[in-house]
Amino acid sequence: MVKITINLDELIYEEIMKESVEKYGSTKNISKIINQRLKSRKSHTGCGKKRLSFRVKEEFANLDADVEIKNRSGIT
Repeated sequence: MVKITINLDELIYEEIMKESVEKYGSTKNISKIINQRLKSRKSHTGCGKKRLSFRVKEEFANLDADVEIKNRSGIT
């Protein structure tokens, strides 16, 4: 375990404190609640990151996006 300090939104803090009291009978276990939520979220989304994939049509593959933006906006 690693000790850190985090800043929580007040509503999230209240929710975590309430859950800690309901599950464990005290507010001393908020780390357990936060760890459980993070592990649960990671397992629902796979590896924790979503991969973005796309295809580029061959006719666009050799275009320079910066040049195209300048050409379309009239910037020289």
